[in-house]
Amino acid sequence: MKKTIGLFFTTLCMIGCSTAQPSPSAQEDKKFISAMETNIKMLDTASTAGTYTLLANSFERIGNAENKYWQPWYYAALCYGLMAVNTPDKSMIDPLTAKADEYIAKAIALSNNNSEISALQGMITNTKILVDPISRWQTFSAEAAAFLTAAKEQNPLNPRPYLIEARTKLFTPSAMGGGPDAAKPIIEKALENYTNFKAENRIAPMWGLASTQKLLARINGK
Repeated sequence: MKKTIGLFFTTLCMIGCSTAQPSPSAQEDKKFISAMETNIKMLDTASTAGTYTLLANSFERIGNAENKYWQPWYYAALCYGLMAVNTPDKSMIDPLTAKADEYIAKAIALSNNNSEISALQGMITNTKILVDPISRWQTFSAEAAAFLTAAKEQNPLNPRPYLIEARTKLFTPSAMGGGPDAAKPIIEKALENYTNFKAENRIAPMWGLASTQKLLARINGK
């Protein structure tokens, strides 16, 4: 069982979101939106720690300059979360997720009860398990599940908490309630939500559709 749990969290690849105000518009702050869009576009194709760090620093500068918006801090946290899950050095996971948590705290201060932030908290909390799956699984998996439940309650149409949950289920051993059969209805719900989801503005989190489609194809054996 210990080997199974370890294999699950070694294999699990986390994927790197908004119902709260204020919601910037092009008319309100063109410079802010332009800077955010540029960085978000780069984030979509980022794959190295160096790029993630540069983007996180850029989002932080934007957040400090435009201190009424939660989105820069959200994306900065996402950058560090992605670095944490992709680092081959387990000793770096705690420092990276701690940095992500700092940015999340800033986002929450500007937008509490935010489904997108809660979903990201769930993803980052799951990443912390990778440091020591056997000793951390019970505590952090329950905490991550609570964040994802909150994200669904805060916005039932948000597809991202369902996507994150489905990936977790897929790589969880069937003896522990996971596997393809457990993941399939959750990923189908994520896909349904992507069909109906409308982002509130151009810089709101919109990631995950392609990952959802690939995950469902994998579950279906295609």
